[in-house]
Amino acid sequence: MKLKQTNNPLTPSMVDDLRLAASKMTGAERRSFQAEMCLKYCGGSARQTEIVFGWGRKNVQLGLHEKRTGIVCLGLQSVNSGCKKWEERYPIVAQSLKEIAEAHAQQNPHLITPLPIQD
Repeated sequence: MKLKQTNNPLTPSMVDDLRLAASKMTGAERRSFQAEMCLKYCGGSARQTEIVFGWGRKNVQLGLHEKRTGIVCLGLQSVNSGCKKWEERYPIVAQSLKEIAEAHAQQNPHLITPLPIQD
């Protein structure tokens, strides 16, 4: 189903420029921009925005909801990024394991082995 085009003052060049601007943004910033353009040029219709700009309707709807409520949604990428290494979470255990490994990995400084060499 295709909605009829409203009195849209945008030229194809302007639409391309707005698409480019949105592509340079990420996350909540992009959704906020898309919601602003939706309200300004498409009468607040996410479907119309999808047709005019080619942006995902669900992203535009989420941007509109964020704008209405003032609550910014976080994606899993931003929530789960920056996970600490195991060694940082358990420094005492990591140090103990390091000491055990070093005790068993000590090499003879002259590289002379007490084992007989077989020819």
